[in-house]
Amino acid sequence: MIITIDGYDGTGKTTLAKRLAEKYNFEYLDKPFIKMIQVENNCSYEEAVQIAESRERELYAHATREEKVRFYCNAFLWLKNFENEHNIFLDRGILTTYAVFGDSETESVFDYYVDNGGFFDLSLYLVAADEERVRRIYENDPNDPDLKHPVKWRVNNLEEYAVSRNLNFYKIDTNGRKPDQVYEEAVKILDKLFASE
Repeated sequence: MIITIDGYDGTGKTTLAKRLAEKYNFEYLDKPFIKMIQVENNCSYEEAVQIAESRERELYAHATREEKVRFYCNAFLWLKNFENEHNIFLDRGILTTYAVFGDSETESVFDYYVDNGGFFDLSLYLVAADEERVRRIYENDPNDPDLKHPVKWRVNNLEEYAVSRNLNFYKIDTNGRKPDQVYEEAVKILDKLFASE
């Protein structure tokens, strides 16, 4: 089983994903394209990070929106190969990618990946107001490069898209809530899910 924790920086997804992975004895995985590069190149994680950063720099310098979507979503399809062997909490899934790149121009590309299994089993989709996210990012690291750039949540039809494709997601509002409160809500959702299987 693969469960994704989606949301922009500062919504609390990494903190939540790591805690849930520990509670349910799942593997925690961040950025599957790094893991894919590591396996395909038979290199260390550190070397894979360097290769990934180089590819992302090139991607953001020259690639179209569609090419960016394909770069990230190809890793989701690659990860699908391990779904039956590993239980994973994935920090950032297809909904996060859609939040950044989803629009009428790229929707058919997302449809391809959703239709071929790139969504996985469930998404816990975390949201927070821009001001709250900026505050959290600053508290975590005052030198975070995200603070030098606009950090507004892109206004798009992410939820409408997810509903129209019958994607299994739960939206959790993290505004003004402590990590423990968000964690407790997520655990209630997941305990129900696991009990029904």
